[in-house]
Amino acid sequence: MFSFLYNKLYKKIIIVFIVLIFGLPYLNKVPYPLFFDIPKYNEIKITEEWKNLTYPCFKVETMSGNWLSDYSRNFYISDYENFRLNPGEYFGKEIKDYKEKKVLIGYGDHMYSLIQPIKKCIKAEINNSETYEKTFRILGDVRSQTCQLHAPNIQSECKSSYLVKSCSYSKTGSMTGLNPCTIGLFGLFDLKQVGLSIVPLKYFEFFEYENDAFNYIWFKEKNLKIENYFRKSL
Repeated sequence: MFSFLYNKLYKKIIIVFIVLIFGLPYLNKVPYPLFFDIPKYNEIKITEEWKNLTYPCFKVETMSGNWLSDYSRNFYISDYENFRLNPGEYFGKEIKDYKEKKVLIGYGDHMYSLIQPIKKCIKAEINNSETYEKTFRILGDVRSQTCQLHAPNIQSECKSSYLVKSCSYSKTGSMTGLNPCTIGLFGLFDLKQVGLSIVPLKYFEFFEYENDAFNYIWFKEKNLKIENYFRKSL
């Protein structure tokens, strides 16, 4: 009996050691290549709340970055570089007011928020549609636990989550050579102030594509499985 328990404990220690050795160097990096088969659209299970969403529901950083930068100043966010890639970390912490804020003051005083209440965003007009073709595509679903991991302070349960690709193509061809798309991790939350809303949790860099995003999610979900296994074993 003692030998059995000893061997079981020994194996756990070995596994923890291996995870630490190989996992820590990739904590904020994605090991390549891991994910090869991107889900086809007809294979993605899209929940009812996401089926009628429109382009304005998915806020991403514009090419100039002015809207997001001005938005962050309302909350005195010091590490803007981290915020522009990982906004989910700030909701419920630095950002506690989920309503729209004034941005571009002096240049039209526009109202802006990363968080988009569904009832409002599905009816919102698409700006500059005469000169830009703006589209979005759901790339794949993400586990709610992984979604929650990217919004640790939001104090609301992630109901569903997807990787979404949002694009703004110039109809004049004036932005040839630049990547017009942003891939982001978005979650659906029922927030006290604004109701059922789409929340951006993570943006990928402009040079990162679908494979990179799925690799990242794959690695995060593998880590969660390992963590859950050890919690249950203790």
